[in-house]
Formats: sequence, C-alpha cells, structure tokens
Amino acid sequence: NGIIEEFLTFSKSRRLELSNFSVTEVLQKIVSLIREEASTRGITIETKWRETPALISMDINKLQQAFLNIIKNAMESITAEGKIFITVDKEGKNYIVVSISDTGCGMTTEEIERIFNPEYTTKEKGLGLGIPLACEIIRGHGGDVRVISRKDKGTTFEVVLPRERFN
Repeated sequence: NGIIEEFLTFSKSRRLELSNFSVTEVLQKIVSLIREEASTRGITIETKWRETPALISMDINKLQQAFLNIIKNAMESITAEGKIFITVDKEGKNYIVVSISDTGCGMTTEEIERIFNPEYTTKEKGLGLGIPLACEIIRGHGGDVRVISRKDKGTTFEVVLPRERFN
C-alpha cells in the first residue's frame, strides 16, 4: 500500500526536494547496502565511476529509491550466479548516464515495452510498480530511461539525467 500511495502521490504532485548532490555517492551507498545480500545469492556487483562526483540537482531520497528499484530488479533477474555492473559516465557536456547492467534472464522486445506499465510483472510476488515508479522519478528529474535487453543474455538500464535542471 505504501508503494502504491507513494506512486500516486508522486504522479500527482511530482514535487521534488532538490539539492545538488553526487550521483556516485548515492549509488555507492546503495551498493554498500545490498552487496552482502547480492553476495549470498552468488551475485557480484562491480562499479566504475568514469564521471565523479557527477553532481546534479536531485531529490536524494526519491532518486535513491529509483536506483534501488532498478538494481533490485537486476538482482532478481539473476537466477544462479551472475554479475551486476554499475557505471557512471557523462553524455555530452549536459548529461550524466548511469548504466545498470545484469547477466540475468533478459527480456523480449514485447516485455521491454510492457515493463513501464504499472501492474505488469513477471514475478509471482510483486505489484509491478518498481520500474514504473523509478521511471516517474527519473522523468521528474528531467531524465530518461533507456532499456537494452536480449533474452537469456541480460539487461541494461541507462538512466540519463541532466546536470542542470531544465523546466
């Protein structure tokens, strides 16, 4: 219920409490929190910060939630052992790109088209709101999400965020 309320509230208001903060710091914090859980599931997390500190105007809590949703999905897509690669880079001079890749089960083109729809899920337990909520938050920051995936080969989520806030 909390997730649904958050989703609806955010969709309606899109109010963000913005401050300049480091994308790499937010991601490092998430990795520290989930590395042990990943390791017990046979998943290695590798990070490469090509652009650091990658300061952008962000609502720290909401953006952290968006990244966590994407990373948790990556973990859940890996059934045996696998890897998650997280990189931060720049795209042009005005954008930061966070790339989250996994060696999981991957998706078909049809599945990729459906993952942003609330209520679509491939999990037995779950509401299917993690990715749509993450996408709403990222778009609320003036960003975008690109998904590249191949069935049985893994998936990459590229989160593109503006360095400056464009309204």
